[in-house]
Amino acid sequence: MPVVVADRDELKQQIQQILSDDLFSVHLLLERQFRNPNMFVQDVAQHVSRFQGKRIRPVLTLLSARLFNDSPAALDKAQRLAAAVELIHTATLVHDDVIDDADLRRHVSTVHRRWNTETSVLFGDYLFSKAFHLAATTGDAEACRLIGRATDRTCEGELNQIAARLEQSTSERDYFRVIGGKTGQLFAVSCRLGARASGASEGQQAQLKQFGTRLGLAFQIADDVLDLTESSESTGKDAANDLSNHRLTLPLMRALRLASVSDRQRLRELLFSPDIAEQQRLRIDPLIRQGVESAGATAEHFVGRAIRCLRTLPASKARTALESIAKFAIHRST
Repeated sequence: MPVVVADRDELKQQIQQILSDDLFSVHLLLERQFRNPNMFVQDVAQHVSRFQGKRIRPVLTLLSARLFNDSPAALDKAQRLAAAVELIHTATLVHDDVIDDADLRRHVSTVHRRWNTETSVLFGDYLFSKAFHLAATTGDAEACRLIGRATDRTCEGELNQIAARLEQSTSERDYFRVIGGKTGQLFAVSCRLGARASGASEGQQAQLKQFGTRLGLAFQIADDVLDLTESSESTGKDAANDLSNHRLTLPLMRALRLASVSDRQRLRELLFSPDIAEQQRLRIDPLIRQGVESAGATAEHFVGRAIRCLRTLPASKARTALESIAKFAIHRST
């Protein structure tokens, strides 16, 4: 049965009621990290600060913390870790845009398009460094280790994606290994760090980690669907980027699986065609639409499994908000 989804404005209001002070503190922390006396670095930093959207990862960290403890000390630690996670996410966006040769991010030019590839690579590295330095100010060596491990896995996910593309892999196992690394890991560590900051038990941290992993999988599948179904005007980034980079995402894999032998060959030829106009025809192909529906059902399945991870945790506004985020994540348009 499809999940019941909260209205976007309702969800925003729900989060603001719980996290308004926390989010303001995270905003100030990020502003400080993006401040630099070097005019060129400051110019790039101000541009990149516009890439930040819903800040779902910091929200997950802060809500996970408030599930267990709302003392000033716990929240201060959670806010620092939330900002660190957002810096890592932003760094991966800057690097991803180079890999994808993307023109747009949040309706503005990507760094490598406005400046050059060298600036993108170095600024992404700069943000990674900032993130680890900020995390270290909490004095929690284990939290730093968890962030480092998640970053390792995120990079591995990107490398696995390149390997899958070069091999033209149609294996769903390969696909889930990719998105489990590139998206699932950062969602998982965001939730776990919040729980850790507030003194949750190892078992409770594991539950939040599992919630984040499953939510991350659903979120990435939804992103891959949006890449095929939405325009750049609605998403704020290049449309059909997966097609132009010959990436076989879940909706495309499902379409191939549902196709007859002759249609499968036709789809593969279009998928790997160097002609972008031919590739764009796939977006209106009936088989691709079936693949989109099948992938959407899988995303809903992961959302249901994610929410089940929360059921034994203390009932609270924070838990309700996490459930609402999970439900909304696969029904958004951006």
